[in-house]
Amino acid sequence: MSAARTVVSLERMRDVQPFHAGCLKHFAQAVAYVAIGIVLVKWGTGLPGWQDVIASENGPVERMSAAIWFMGFIWCLGAAFSQRNRAIEWLGFAMFLLLFGLRELDAHVWATGWNLDKVANFWNPHYPLLERLLVLGFLIFPCLIVGLMLCSRFWKVAGRAWREGEAWLSHLILSLGLLVLCVSLDKVGPYGLLFIEISDSGKVFLMILEESLELILAVFALVSLWPYLQVAFLSDESPMGIRPRS
Repeated sequence: MSAARTVVSLERMRDVQPFHAGCLKHFAQAVAYVAIGIVLVKWGTGLPGWQDVIASENGPVERMSAAIWFMGFIWCLGAAFSQRNRAIEWLGFAMFLLLFGLRELDAHVWATGWNLDKVANFWNPHYPLLERLLVLGFLIFPCLIVGLMLCSRFWKVAGRAWREGEAWLSHLILSLGLLVLCVSLDKVGPYGLLFIEISDSGKVFLMILEESLELILAVFALVSLWPYLQVAFLSDESPMGIRPRS
């Protein structure tokens, strides 16, 4: 299928659903896919409890989430190769999806020996200063730069989408909301909520909820959100000036 036909098909997808209806439909589909996948994994692995399937460290659900993010990483690399006039944007997306997948596998812990998610570790004298500076210089700062660049690019596209009521924007907003919720649960689960102590069973519940939502986010983002983003970048009227390739 040519790129022009792809754009036509995606434009139809954008116009079929109202601004919010398509988003809720695709979110429900993502939840259903994840529920079916978890049931099949429990049946296939023979693990005794749902906690072992969902909340165990480097367990089946975490590996599933990582695999989906890695699929998105490969897809973005392919998009960068085929749409070379916007290769920088696609490579930026690829970098973040790769980092999402590596984080699911706690690659930062076994690569450095300490948790990069904990901000306090960056000024903890227990870890070598040179190592902390290398992490900041070669990982944190580049991610911030690429993130700011992508935000500036998306700001133009999102402004047009908001004015015209394009459905993909609601997918993006919901994905960002899910991301914030997952990060919040990841921080709340082990330590408790403010001054409220959480029981062990409550912490397990929060871990199960967090891992399930992270898998839903991965499925929702790649299956539902990315085609709408393709519309924004490939449509003729895009303010970014991208034209579909024949």
